[in-house]
Amino acid sequence: MEKRASLSRSVLPGARCATRGGGPVLRFFMVGARGPGCLTCYWNREGNQGIAAAITQNGEMTMDSYEQNYINGEWVDSIGGTPHQVINPATEERGTKIVLGTKADVDAAVAAAKAAFKTFSQTSRDERLALLGRIIEEYKKRMPDIAASLAVEMGAPVSLGNAAQAPAGLGGFLGTVEALKNFEFSEKVGDNKIVYEPIGVVGMITPWNWPLNQIALKVAPALAGGNTMVLKPSEECPGSAAILAEVMDAAGVPAGVFNLVQGDGPTVGAAIAAHPDVDMVSFTGSTRAGILVAKAAADTVKRVHQELGGKSPNLVLPGAKLEEVLPPTIAGVMVNSGQSCIAPTRVLVHKDQNSEAIAVVKNIVESQQVGDPTVEGGHLGPVVNKAQYGKIQDLIQSAIDEGATLETGGTDLPTNVNRGYYVKPTLFSGVTPDMRIAREEIFGPVVTLMSYDNLDQAIEIANDTDYGLSAVISGDPAEAAAVAPQLKAGMVVVNNWGPAPGLPFGGYKQSGNGREGGVYGLRDFMEVKSISGLPA
Repeated sequence: MEKRASLSRSVLPGARCATRGGGPVLRFFMVGARGPGCLTCYWNREGNQGIAAAITQNGEMTMDSYEQNYINGEWVDSIGGTPHQVINPATEERGTKIVLGTKADVDAAVAAAKAAFKTFSQTSRDERLALLGRIIEEYKKRMPDIAASLAVEMGAPVSLGNAAQAPAGLGGFLGTVEALKNFEFSEKVGDNKIVYEPIGVVGMITPWNWPLNQIALKVAPALAGGNTMVLKPSEECPGSAAILAEVMDAAGVPAGVFNLVQGDGPTVGAAIAAHPDVDMVSFTGSTRAGILVAKAAADTVKRVHQELGGKSPNLVLPGAKLEEVLPPTIAGVMVNSGQSCIAPTRVLVHKDQNSEAIAVVKNIVESQQVGDPTVEGGHLGPVVNKAQYGKIQDLIQSAIDEGATLETGGTDLPTNVNRGYYVKPTLFSGVTPDMRIAREEIFGPVVTLMSYDNLDQAIEIANDTDYGLSAVISGDPAEAAAVAPQLKAGMVVVNNWGPAPGLPFGGYKQSGNGREGGVYGLRDFMEVKSISGLPA
């Protein structure tokens, strides 16, 4: 059996690692801030300082090429696939190479998963716990490789990859282990019984912005529940998923239980969603794409589990101490270059504190530097690709055209770079709810300040969105307790921007219809059966 993907390495001259550092956002993570998954600083907890070794060969950058799919426990060539080159967003040059798969690849992967389900679904809790434990140990070994891959594919700085991105995936597995240990697979209701059973073959379609976090929040509970799976990661960030396939192989995941097919949404994603032998499709991505997945899945009436877009408010309570409460919440708009679905970009402040808020937030935004993602430090990297860069620039320009006040940032490249998809950290004040930048998901390091007259109006503005993924409240927690029930969002966080690990992750309205994380995520990857008429 072939145990490794078709992997080749080339060298990028001149790319090297600097000493470890940390700007305001990264330092915020390193002291234990909560974000997607488990974001406690892995560097501090495990003493893992291997990123430089993973990134460099004699001080130069290595590039990976994964040109096979992982199906039925083997690395295999695509059936009629086409080469695809990821563009490094920092250099605008060619990076990782993959082969975009086909419907035939999906058919092969689903067949393997369906066959493996017959035996894997019958494994015990202890067997699955042992398997997840082995995956966790193998995953830890590959975290430097994951961080290095993310730096060159999506532009996440290696320090962020080490402190947050790679640990987020680890957190998904660790959280699922804790949920599985005490999960009640059956319960009595009078003389009757309710049982949780594996759902079957799960198709997974995941995004590029927090790739291992989103993959782990699907793969881990699917395994814990006794399911088998076919994963299609984003073609914008495929390397980390290929590394995870190597992790699964090394951990001894039975053949066919985990399958990886690289590809794009219109071909591989659509084939997974529509496949009659896929019992559930779990999708994380844009609301637009989520609608297409749901339509493709409709003919087979399979379960559709989605975590979609967001436009999160940051409701700053009247009289809040802005210097204290804003830094940890504005960090959520800056980290990962703003590419987080729960980024609280709409900052609502009382009109009497508007001038003070502008000064505080402007200082935070202007303290952020951009730079080479392969160099360690607290800077921001580029956004993922040219299309995303163009969308952000268009939204920034729309805010200028519609009369918002540009306090800092704007549409030009930052002065310290001359290429790459780098966005200036940007702040607008005077934003009104009808502006495009107040209604559309930005996915960039752009903060919008909006003022309100009273708390009732602030709550109304916060809820005035098609989305309902997350909401932030900045200010006195006791006062926040009365406001939280009035916000139409699946997650409400006080004086931070990311929910605590283990809580259900998901939203209202057009932000989706499922939950991930902990026991809630485990339930979503299982069927519920009622059994009545049993002997007393």
